[in-house]
Amino acid sequence: MALTWGAVIVAAGKGTRFGRPKQLEEVAGAPLVAWSMRTLAMMPEISDLAVATEPDLIEPMKTLAASIAGEKPVVVVPGGESRQGSAHAGLEALPERCEGVLIHDGARPLVLASDVRNAMAIVQDGRAAILGTPVVDTIKVVETKRSQVVRTLDREELWSAQTPQLATRHDLQKAHIEALKVDLPASDDATLLERLGLEVIMVSGSPDNFKVTHPEDLARAAYLLRERAPITSELEEIVLLEAFVPEDSVDAICAEIERVEGKVDGIDRDLPAGVAVRAYIPSERVSELAASFDRLAGRDATYTTHFAHFAPRAASARFAGASAG
Repeated sequence: MALTWGAVIVAAGKGTRFGRPKQLEEVAGAPLVAWSMRTLAMMPEISDLAVATEPDLIEPMKTLAASIAGEKPVVVVPGGESRQGSAHAGLEALPERCEGVLIHDGARPLVLASDVRNAMAIVQDGRAAILGTPVVDTIKVVETKRSQVVRTLDREELWSAQTPQLATRHDLQKAHIEALKVDLPASDDATLLERLGLEVIMVSGSPDNFKVTHPEDLARAAYLLRERAPITSELEEIVLLEAFVPEDSVDAICAEIERVEGKVDGIDRDLPAGVAVRAYIPSERVSELAASFDRLAGRDATYTTHFAHFAPRAASARFAGASAG
């Protein structure tokens, strides 16, 4: 009997190895997490999605999910202190109708629906599935302190684990609950399922289903994603710009912000030296402002930008609720 599936997308974490949170980093014209979100949302086998993310990204993630998933129900919840905690939070957020659950890393944008279906076909009570690829390098076990090789592993038996990792809802819930009881940390859900004695079947996936871990991985992902249909959305990314400029350049800077379709949100003149200007600007127009900033404000002026929120592209609605972002 075919299962009704729910999908959990783990999109939490501070991006320690990446250098910053990467969930909403632009890649091939869309936020990183949007690509796997679209792939899973378009699968008719999947009835519901849950996204676990950082607390301060809840609202922008809800907006993004609504624009990508269409009519498919999506719930966005705060992630946990670890990947394991985030996966559990997403699992618990899915409705009871989801008999099978797959858990996927939002930082793997190139997952293929065909591979997911192959893994789905394996799952039943007592049997789980995981995507992966055979290891091609020779793997050495090394003693850390002296960097001495201890032994060489047989690569014929070694696979690199990917996501999604899939099981029945009952089996996944039991695996996570048992891990919590004994405070067992694990880097993936398959480890928890293995500990219960479940049969975990490795399903061959694509080498392109890699995890974006370092900044240079974005370029590789973007190259591959450009071969696919672009993600179209009525949303655009808005950034918060905070500039520190001389008094005599404030009017020119504010005019330039408005020229690039930005909105000045505040001007603070009560500073020991200079003036602070706060504004919201479409991220795709920041480069235009950067090209004229030094000329208008002088070389001693500075500015920073930070992600604020997503907003409709229609100019009349673009900055509605900007301060809430």
